[in-house]
Amino acid sequence: MAARKNQTAVSDEQIIAALLGSGSIAKAAEATGIAPRTIYDRMGTREFKAAYSAAKSDLVRRAVLDMSRSLSAAVEVVTGIMNDDGNPASIRLQAAKMVIENAAKFTDRLDKADATTADAATGPFGFDPAKW
Repeated sequence: MAARKNQTAVSDEQIIAALLGSGSIAKAAEATGIAPRTIYDRMGTREFKAAYSAAKSDLVRRAVLDMSRSLSAAVEVVTGIMNDDGNPASIRLQAAKMVIENAAKFTDRLDKADATTADAATGPFGFDPAKW
């Protein structure tokens, strides 16, 4: 077992990075050289919770951005397969089916997101509180 560091010598940012990188408190404690109890204690503070939540949100946001950058290329590949008369009809049909199914899913999700945004703007009773 590695020697333990001074428990306060490890910053919240270092602990958060270790948590996000390792996926467990035990592994994060090992990576930072502190006791798991120290991580639990820090996780109990409002400041740490806010910083950890923001870091996780940022990580997810970046992953979604990376995926959306690839989405256009993926759509081009599938539509290219669908439109290529040299491909067998079964392959073209499968590509068309994929486009239709995913377009329906994305449209449904967009509609739900728009409805959520509209609900937030109009308040719980369907009217805009800013106009009152």
